[in-house]
Amino acid sequence: MALPPSSTAPFAAYSLLSFLPVTKKLTKNNFPMWEEQIMSALHGAQVAHFISSVSKQPEQFLAPKGGKKSDGDDVEPPVENLEFEKWVAKDQQVLSFLLTSLGKEIGSQVTYVKTAVEAWKAITSLHAS
Repeated sequence: MALPPSSTAPFAAYSLLSFLPVTKKLTKNNFPMWEEQIMSALHGAQVAHFISSVSKQPEQFLAPKGGKKSDGDDVEPPVENLEFEKWVAKDQQVLSFLLTSLGKEIGSQVTYVKTAVEAWKAITSLHAS
């Protein structure tokens, strides 16, 4: 069964990241060149917004539609937000792309990051000068 074009196009763009080669991994001396490679790949795959601090992940749960009981509890349990799962999966693809483009000395300094935007902030702060 074929998916509608609108649902396959974003997936194709996101999966492009796994095929885009980074010719030079990031070291302490090549940030401008590395950044140009990374930004062009992210823009080309339409995922650059994942490293923007203004981009926010969707809520994990949607508010119940049934209102509240007299005791203040929700009539229905919260509903899982499918957009949240999609967002997390795409964010993790971008994070993986960023992490695999780092040289060992830089990669070892950002092992604590959990999202693409955290990785981007850590990497750019290391190269702020």
